[in-house]
Amino acid sequence: MMSAVLFRLGLLAVGMSVVEIGLGGALGHGYPLGWGLVFLVGLPLIVAGSAGFMVPLLDGPNRKGSSDA
Repeated sequence: MMSAVLFRLGLLAVGMSVVEIGLGGALGHGYPLGWGLVFLVGLPLIVAGSAGFMVPLLDGPNRKGSSDA
């Protein structure tokens, strides 16, 4: 369980750092490679990392023995 949290946190951190690096080149110099880093690498990593935290929060409580049927 803890390793999954650390893995998701790592994905989030790497995604945010790639976005920051890409935005520097994209906004400062207009490099297409910078925009590619932002949209193709950074944002998917941020979504993958944050979804691991958001899905359990939005799921609601799980009770033993409960069913939807």
